[in-house]
Amino acid sequence: MTLKAGFSEIGITPPVLPVRTYFASADSVMDPLFANAAVFDDGTTIVAFLSLDVVIVEWEYVARIRHGIAQQRDIPPDNVLVCATHNHACPAVVDRPGSAKDEHYLDFMVERGIEAVVTAYDAATSGEIGIGRSTETRIAFNRRYITLDGTVISQPSATDDLLCSEGVTDPGLGVVAFLDATGRLAGMLVNYSCHACHHMGSLSAGYPGVMRNQLKQRFGDDCGIVFLNGACGNVLHTNYTDPDLDTSKEHCGTLLAEHVAEVVEGLEYTPDATIAAAQAVIPVAYRDISGLAENLDRLHEFNVFKAVYDRGWYHRSLELLTELHARSDHEDARIQAIRLGDAFFGTAPAEYFAENALRIKELSPYRHTFVVSLANGWLGYIPHPAAFERKGGHETTWALWSKMEERAGEILGDSVLGLLDQVAG
Repeated sequence: MTLKAGFSEIGITPPVLPVRTYFASADSVMDPLFANAAVFDDGTTIVAFLSLDVVIVEWEYVARIRHGIAQQRDIPPDNVLVCATHNHACPAVVDRPGSAKDEHYLDFMVERGIEAVVTAYDAATSGEIGIGRSTETRIAFNRRYITLDGTVISQPSATDDLLCSEGVTDPGLGVVAFLDATGRLAGMLVNYSCHACHHMGSLSAGYPGVMRNQLKQRFGDDCGIVFLNGACGNVLHTNYTDPDLDTSKEHCGTLLAEHVAEVVEGLEYTPDATIAAAQAVIPVAYRDISGLAENLDRLHEFNVFKAVYDRGWYHRSLELLTELHARSDHEDARIQAIRLGDAFFGTAPAEYFAENALRIKELSPYRHTFVVSLANGWLGYIPHPAAFERKGGHETTWALWSKMEERAGEILGDSVLGLLDQVAG
């Protein structure tokens, strides 16, 4: 079989300013946003990866992108992975109290996402694939801390009452690179887990954008870089016990680019790579919301973000969750697995906690197992079950963004493991 791959980068910076953003509005652009795509074809199966420089891509828009691609090129919808870099410096792509989503921008984003995959499909050429992994510990830190009173706080503003960090990170760095027939590095997939919260409310691609720019400077402007954020739900580019640490997007993106380059330069390549894809729809139950109703006026005891509470997000969450529970007791989660030779990708449509991804990697028999979060929809945060044992924290306190059952992390993980075995053949 002849392995083929193609890459593309299409701008998704808002064409009209000012624009509503995530938390605010912007009338200028710090640096451009992009849709980055990769298509792989082994002669039997075609798969596509699409990464968008936005905070979240809800299922409605994933479905529209998949459908639009299938209308133009021969790629099965279930073989298309659509994910967000989780970049918080983006237009309003989700509804929040006081900030409705910008449907005009979303229409634009969908069109450009389709164009990116179609362009990558048309650019596909024969070549070889290289797969590697490493461990990067300098950029991402667990953002949840246990306090002296036994509660949990996310992103603490002071350290006096902190006992310790609650958990771990997933420091795995995964790289799948592709050389064309001339030996040119045509592009790569990069998998790493860390929230992208730089310049929230502005327009910027954050540290993933810096990483891409740095790699293009090293490997050429025509090298396609597709960033696939991992299990970043409880992981951020800030160490709250080290206030002097440089946490800028430039620092984080540069460190990541340098490490990716090291992995790329040590890869061995092969023209043989079996490609396979599978998807499953898993019902995941809603969690009980009675605690939200009972504690709505004293959520400060749960260490929630004050700005979020003051904006009315918890009160609105109760209204929306009550409506959701009246219609159904669950949501459907679309879980996907993609195999590229010896690289295995499993997805979670959520802000998946690091512990969940580490469980998948530990139980997976495939050495190069990579977890992609914020992929093919958004169920909110999916903590690991033990995170619910303590009171407090942004990610585990009842809200629209913390609405799924406490075992959801294991349920989704078990589905991923099953699909990995399926694509292994």
